[in-house]
Amino acid sequence: MDHLLLEAQNRIRNKRIHLVSTQKKQKEKPSKYISELFTRTLLSVILVLLCAIFVNSSDANLLLFKNHLFNETLAFTKINNFYTKYFGDLIPDKINNTLPVFDTGKNYSNIEKENDSFRVHLTSNTYNFLESGVIVFLGEKEGFGKTMIVQGIDGVDIWYSNLTNLNATMYDYVEKNSIVGEFNDQNAVLTFVENGEYIGYEKYISEI
Repeated sequence: MDHLLLEAQNRIRNKRIHLVSTQKKQKEKPSKYISELFTRTLLSVILVLLCAIFVNSSDANLLLFKNHLFNETLAFTKINNFYTKYFGDLIPDKINNTLPVFDTGKNYSNIEKENDSFRVHLTSNTYNFLESGVIVFLGEKEGFGKTMIVQGIDGVDIWYSNLTNLNATMYDYVEKNSIVGEFNDQNAVLTFVENGEYIGYEKYISEI
């Protein structure tokens, strides 16, 4: 009888310990999340304030900031990798405005080199993104027409030029093989830039 009573007491004690432990963990999770969110927000505010101080300190700094921010492509992939390493994901796994996937088979008839770019003669007026990444430029490029620049997850900037329209917004995340848009005269002009240098298309487009 005493043996059964002792077992019952032990079971009650174990259940109580387990319940207390579970409650502690549940309390810690939201507390940890709030702490991390507060830290990220504080860091973002500090970065904005530092940029504001830098810009307002002199006209030369303002000009430098404008030139690098608006006239050059940001190294978004490197920034994201650095931020993710120390502060968590900057880009969610899935972001709104990703475009639908279509047939990824060969959809061009010929490729011609044009200076540092390549003219791809399409079999239709649409083309697909060659790599997943973030849109870092939308607008007119002299000699290229309407252009969308996507900085790929591999760090290579791919210019999609000769577009008829730009149905996207800056810093949208786009998926590989989803539709870029429509191109004039079924000609997509592609430019590949890695570390400031023009490279070939072979890594992304197969001749087979």
